[in-house]
This record gives sequence, structure tokens and C-alpha cells, in this order.
Amino acid sequence: MKFCTSFLIIGFSSAVYSSDQSWKDDDGLEVTIIKKIDDSECDIKSAGGDVVEQYYKLSDEKGEEIGSNFGKKPYTFTLGKNQVIPGMDRAMRGMCIGEIRKVVIPPKLGFAKDSTGQSLYYTVQLVNLFRANPGERWVTEEGIQIEQTHKIEPEKCKKAEQGDKIYQQYVLRLEDNTLVDSSYSRNAPFVFRLRNREVIDGMDIAMDGMCEGERRRVVIPSEYGYGAQGSPPEIPGGARLFFEIVLEKLVKRDEL
Repeated sequence: MKFCTSFLIIGFSSAVYSSDQSWKDDDGLEVTIIKKIDDSECDIKSAGGDVVEQYYKLSDEKGEEIGSNFGKKPYTFTLGKNQVIPGMDRAMRGMCIGEIRKVVIPPKLGFAKDSTGQSLYYTVQLVNLFRANPGERWVTEEGIQIEQTHKIEPEKCKKAEQGDKIYQQYVLRLEDNTLVDSSYSRNAPFVFRLRNREVIDGMDIAMDGMCEGERRRVVIPSEYGYGAQGSPPEIPGGARLFFEIVLEKLVKRDEL
């Protein structure tokens, strides 16, 4: 009854039947654990707000494979952010890393808006997950707004300084939420030397003192971005820049 209880606590539908290995909710979502991770080896279980990496296989009712990413790059999404169909969001909660589940998602929790259509038959594995450890917010003397969406504790911090080689993942949007660019779309981090005039001044300032593994949300005024001229056609003149950045890897200058 352990899994059923956890689902009820976070407000999901009550179960029609349940056990430690399988359950069916009253709205038709069915979950069966086919590879269970022992509690002694499960340090963390997935929950709303976690960024999860997932392997999946979609099959038809007869078990014939329709599509799969097993053995390829995992699919990454955030639980509770409407980034996947409702049935998948629910089915991936409470999982340990390495756990595999078979999931039957009824039409109304899949791509259909009502009970018409076909159920979806998935096999899913939680490959990895990331849970944020929020930190502080501040504004620099230049007016750059910085929020630590995931902080690294001081005793574990490898800190970025002038001349270090930075491997950065980023998403850039404008104030109206228009997506301008993202390193994730290229499947590779953006690499540069810190405070070596290789990026806009605001980014050098925003990443100075950042820890390897840290994540920040940054707002850069136009005078420390692309200025009055902008960077047409994507970035208009005078635009503030809204970044989400990750210091994925750091090579100290004396290691280069």
C-alpha cells in the first residue's frame, strides 16, 4: 500500500486496486513496476518540480513497438510543468533512479481531451533526476539581477574566476517570453573563457564566482547586453535579456 498512499498524499485519484508492484487509479491510469529499486539503494524519489531523464517505449495494444528512445538520448522534462501528457506526468512520480514501469494511459489522460481515442501503452525508466536547491537573490552594482535556482554548498564549490574555461548551458528569452536561443537545441554547451571579452559584459559579470553545477536565472540590462543597437532581427535595441544558465563544467585556468 506504500505507493498508493504516496499518490493520495499529493492529491492524485484514489486507487481502484493497488499493491507494492501495481495499481490502477479510478480514472483508468494503470502502473506496474517491472524493475523495483530497493529502498536501501533509492536515495531520492521523483516528485513535482524535479527535472527527470526518461527512457520510454510506446507500444500498441498487442505489444508491437511504435517508438522508443532506449539506448539513445534520454527525454528530459520537468514534472508538474505541463511538459508531457497528464498520464505520463503522474506515472513518473514516486520513482527511484533505475526503476522501470509499464504504464497504460487512458485517452483522457493522453492526447485526447475526452474518453475517445486509444489508450497508450508505455514502458518507462527513470534514468536520472535533478532536484533544485534554491539559493539567494541579489542585484549587482551594474543592475544585473541574479537568482540562484540551484546553489552549491560552499564546501563543494569549484568557483569560476577570470580566465577559467566555462562550459555553459543557457536559454535566452526576451521580456515577453519570446525564445531567442538555447544551447540545448544544439546538444552541446557554449564554451568560453570568463572575463576574456568573449561574451557580453553582463554574462561575464553574472557568471563570475559561480560554482560548477550551479544554476542561475539572470536578467541583464541592455547596456550590459546588446545595447541600443540590439542584435537584429532576434534582439531589438534596448532589450533586457532573460537568461537561465547552468555552469555545467569548469576548467580552472591553471589546468588549461
